Amino acid sequence: MERQVSNRYRLIEPLGEGGMGVVWRAYDELLDRTVAIKEVRYTGVGDAKRAELNSRTIREARAAGRLDHPSVIVIHDVVEEDGRPWIVMQLVRSRSLAEVLREQGPLTVGQSAVIGGRVLDALRAAHATGVLHRDVKPENVLLADDGRVVLTDFGIASLEAEAGLTATGGLVGTPAYMPPERLNGEPARPESDLWALGATLYAAVEGEPPFRRDSWAATVAAVLRDEPRPPARAGALEPVIMGLLRRDPAERMPAGEAARLLYEAAATRHPPGGGPHPPGGDHGTAAWQPTADSAPHPTLSRRARRGGKALRIGLPAAVATVAVLGTGGVLLSDRWTNAPTTTSPAPTGTPETTEPAPTDTPATASAEPTPTVTARPVPAGWRTFTSAAGRFSIDMPEQWQAKKNPTRDSISFKGPGTSGALIVEWTVPEFAWKDPARQWLALEKEIQAKGEFQRYSRVGITSTKYLGLKAADWEFTRVRDGVLIHVINRGFRTADGRPYALYWETPDSRWAADRRYFETFAKTFRPR
Repeated sequence: MERQVSNRYRLIEPLGEGGMGVVWRAYDELLDRTVAIKEVRYTGVGDAKRAELNSRTIREARAAGRLDHPSVIVIHDVVEEDGRPWIVMQLVRSRSLAEVLREQGPLTVGQSAVIGGRVLDALRAAHATGVLHRDVKPENVLLADDGRVVLTDFGIASLEAEAGLTATGGLVGTPAYMPPERLNGEPARPESDLWALGATLYAAVEGEPPFRRDSWAATVAAVLRDEPRPPARAGALEPVIMGLLRRDPAERMPAGEAARLLYEAAATRHPPGGGPHPPGGDHGTAAWQPTADSAPHPTLSRRARRGGKALRIGLPAAVATVAVLGTGGVLLSDRWTNAPTTTSPAPTGTPETTEPAPTDTPATASAEPTPTVTARPVPAGWRTFTSAAGRFSIDMPEQWQAKKNPTRDSISFKGPGTSGALIVEWTVPEFAWKDPARQWLALEKEIQAKGEFQRYSRVGITSTKYLGLKAADWEFTRVRDGVLIHVINRGFRTADGRPYALYWETPDSRWAADRRYFETFAKTFRPR
């Protein structure tokens, strides 16, 4: 007879077993969903010690449960039964980074940079709320089938404010990935997680951690006294790896600098064609075709759901660096495929002026008077498109096409070199909104209540300035047709009250590679 935990969770089969217990696949009878449950077992300790450890585990699981980030495992529930904790988590169909390294060998620089960037982003989100992980290592980095990188097992994490939880002097963690200060008995700190990330990155590109030795004691001694072996395969990742592995926490590379270097390494990678297969399965983007005009998008007006038109709001790329590198934001959204990526060159070169492309509306509309637009250089390989109906101009790559939506006040821009798509919309909403950030929060609540977006996860909603106007950025991820999509939005109104939306979406696997497109779109957009 199958066992139930807390009269709710039916255990199906074990998924894995370690020193801290067993992870089960289970079925949540109440909410009709499959989950993962970690059964935490403490052996070889007395009753008093076991009760203390159980209390600590429950508190720390609840601490991790406060985190809301796409790269942090979701904790649904924590229960105590049969004298031990059971941690109910999101079931992520995945393989761990450790499994991938064992099966396929070292990863490429680009793959490792993407994985490291997402783990770093998860750590920064945790650190911002006072939560430390304490056991970052390849076994705890999950490479999900849907393209995500998820940091799991905050089972030994602790709130910094709850110092008493670790006052017993017990040492937890894996020596090969533990920083010197922890092995010396000093308390963990955010820099400790960064050191472990450096060791994990080292293992990803080299195939083994920097201080692995033949025994536990030899490994500990190497961490405490030896310099890490210079990596042979790290390439552009060597500065960030060595910076994170500095023995003195005060001298360790800051998280912000590490984020920048990881982004650069991922964005400029040139992985070899003969490397390992994609760790998360076959999730290339060749078959993905954006359906931006027909798919549901967040709008500032609710009228679209009642048959009217609505405003999509899009984040221009000019502020993408802030959103991407900021604490709690998604650093990189690029799967770890080792196949070469074919992209067109970034828009650079000597400025040139082009004639506006034909408008997307009938000739009668072109007679509408338009204000004079300040002259500006057109990026090399791009041309200017002007919409009389939308009363705006924007530059787009030469081979791209603009298509007017026949039922909405919007134009989509698509073309070769990326699977992404830009939408510019100018529909006036049914009521005047003054604060786009507040409107986004209200709309997000409505979307979540109706369950319109599958596995929606907010990256951030931030007020900002754009073209001297009040604006707001909304960045999020969601799954559509089995593909993880990353969206950046910006909404704003001109001085005369006209609302505009710049909406960019791309497969999550293309996020880093396609940044240059929406950055240039945002820089060249001008209301007329």
